[in-house]
Amino acid sequence: MTLPISKSPKILHKGEGRYVAIGDKSSCTFKVVGEETSGQFGLFEFAMEPGAGGAKPHTHHRMTEIFYILEGEVELLAGDRKVTGRPGTLLLVPPDQVHGFVNSSTVRSVMLVMFCPADRREGYFEGLAELTKDGRKPSREELLDLMRRYDQEPVDEP
Repeated sequence: MTLPISKSPKILHKGEGRYVAIGDKSSCTFKVVGEETSGQFGLFEFAMEPGAGGAKPHTHHRMTEIFYILEGEVELLAGDRKVTGRPGTLLLVPPDQVHGFVNSSTVRSVMLVMFCPADRREGYFEGLAELTKDGRKPSREELLDLMRRYDQEPVDEP
């Protein structure tokens, strides 16, 4: 795979980048979006306060997803295995593999999430932020519609 040649370098420091709030316990900062890499990959920083719901079990048909824990603890679902990810833990999820995550700890957690290909993956998180704005609870139909527009399919809990 050859990476695209960027027109200019991009530098973002800790806390920098466009972000969205998801509900009242999570945020997603778009560090690198698909538009900047010809759709080849995206890198987001996902922060969760204690007890944040995270992502229920799901799959992607075309996308590989990589999680890397920076701070705190994240309960990771990888297939039928649940593991506690701590700083330095990496989870690689190939297409069509069940995965999910939740912050069931008592501390704030931060992880990097990489998507390959990225397409316009930030659209999913922007949509989720809109659906959960002001404490709103989206319907199952709204969530399914959003998920399916961005290569995401829910699965039953293992």
